[in-house]
Amino acid sequence: MVGMEGPAFDVLGFLAEPRHPASVATVSGRGRPALAMMWFLVEDDRIWFHTAEPPGLPAPFLRAARERAEVAVMVATFNPPTDVRQVRMTGPARLEERDQTRVRRLYLRYVDAWTPKWERQATAASYRLWSMSPERGMAVTYPGLENGPTVRWSEPAGLFRLGG
Repeated sequence: MVGMEGPAFDVLGFLAEPRHPASVATVSGRGRPALAMMWFLVEDDRIWFHTAEPPGLPAPFLRAARERAEVAVMVATFNPPTDVRQVRMTGPARLEERDQTRVRRLYLRYVDAWTPKWERQATAASYRLWSMSPERGMAVTYPGLENGPTVRWSEPAGLFRLGG
């Protein structure tokens, strides 16, 4: 791990806070940038997503997962001057087996009540579960909009060794 004495905030606690979306980026099959806001879950040393794959339409994030290509993920708050935090990660994506229990945990980070609508979406054949390994990244905060300590990692387990 490279950086100062340690993160100025509880990075894993921040990622566990409900309702923060992730900005996820990859490259399309044609080499164009693809960016989306997604719901996520951190479990088992991976970042998990559940993404639609409509027939006949491009799904660049699922293509990246199929090809085990690199994706970039950023989870951030911007509520100055007291809460400006960022966790930026890159690493390979992969498709995962269906896991309705995990998908439900992911959704419950964002929805107030489990309804038939959410059950239909969570179990739809057109949605795929995929994950990424945060092999490289950084965590930084800007207290009072001043630069805070930056902590970087460059090994697969680095994120999960960060304390608060």
